[in-house]
Amino acid sequence: MKCANKGRAMERRLRLVTLGVALTAGFGFLGGFVYAQSADPFEQINKRFQERKSAGEDSLQSLQDQFQAKRAAMEEQWRKREMEIEQRWQERKREIEKKWAQAQRSTQREWVDYSPGNDSRSIVNFEDGTVEIATLVPAAKPGRLSPEQLASAQAEITRQLEQILSEKADAKRAILAGQMATSKGKLVEPKTAKAFVQQEVLPNLVVDDKPTESRDGVSRVKMTATLKMTPDHLKKRAQQYLETVQAESRRRQLDPRLVLAVIQTESYFNPKAESHIPAYGLMQLVPRSGARDAYNFVYNDDKVLDDEYLFQPGQNVELGAAYLHLLMNKSFSDVQPGDKKNYLVICAYNWGPGNVRKRIMGPYRIQELSDSQVFALLSEKAPEETRNYLKRVTERMSLYEDLVGR
Repeated sequence: MKCANKGRAMERRLRLVTLGVALTAGFGFLGGFVYAQSADPFEQINKRFQERKSAGEDSLQSLQDQFQAKRAAMEEQWRKREMEIEQRWQERKREIEKKWAQAQRSTQREWVDYSPGNDSRSIVNFEDGTVEIATLVPAAKPGRLSPEQLASAQAEITRQLEQILSEKADAKRAILAGQMATSKGKLVEPKTAKAFVQQEVLPNLVVDDKPTESRDGVSRVKMTATLKMTPDHLKKRAQQYLETVQAESRRRQLDPRLVLAVIQTESYFNPKAESHIPAYGLMQLVPRSGARDAYNFVYNDDKVLDDEYLFQPGQNVELGAAYLHLLMNKSFSDVQPGDKKNYLVICAYNWGPGNVRKRIMGPYRIQELSDSQVFALLSEKAPEETRNYLKRVTERMSLYEDLVGR
């Protein structure tokens, strides 16, 4: 019995020891758990987040750096192209001024062209509808023209007239097609230019009283003929580009009358138009701003275009219409369609969208103003050039109602 009791006592002691070991192990486990819990469970998550955020910021910064690098490269490319264009003109100018007192350059409204040897010059004024052809011939006896001078003048003027009548805006359009006529109303073409010069130009030739000493050391007399274009010369040029304008207007959801009125105001449909800005072509697109934005929109490619690209009528109207679309649907997307929006877009085409938003839409509650109030506001607050531009474009839109079938 004692042995049995003794055995049971021993068994109880073993159980207590076992329980103690188990409890010790258990508390050790719990202690580790509690220690683990004592550290912030979100610390690792936050650490990983910060790492990813840093990586994302680095990636974003990399994209921004790439964008800035590309932009800088494009600016440098255009700067070089501008220098090339100007250098090309300066070289041409030096050659011209060996014979002429002053070289003249094309403008928005005038197309200036010299003969290959720089003996003749033509100036087509697309606004006034005049063509001036001047030629320089070596001076003979003062006070009268020799037969040789007259023959030389006739040949030079004929060649220059043939040259400008043959000049094409693109593969399918001659710049002056159907815009020159004889006194009897018969159209003048390259093949009839010689007879026209002999019969109607030479009799009205204006000869300078005094010869001029050219820089190349030769004394020359200037003879000038001023010709009138047909009364409907503007309409004929508009008709030349009408199909292109209508196609691009449909493509960009524009009123074709607006596009035509912008072209008339910018260049009088002179595809050779250029300005000091510089801007080029029918819609006077600026390579590093409007033309660049439009090209990027149309072709999803950031590219600075040169003058030769923008002198092409189809390409110029495509980008000009796209730029108007961007003004309508991006720069002024918060303005309801209608005359009010058209007025803002017209001013932005001339003044720049940033200026219109800052100077007009910033201080004034445009949405609450009527169309006429917005027109009056722009006519008061915009620069004088832009005020005149707005007036001309809006007035000229009505000139094209019959042409576009409205």
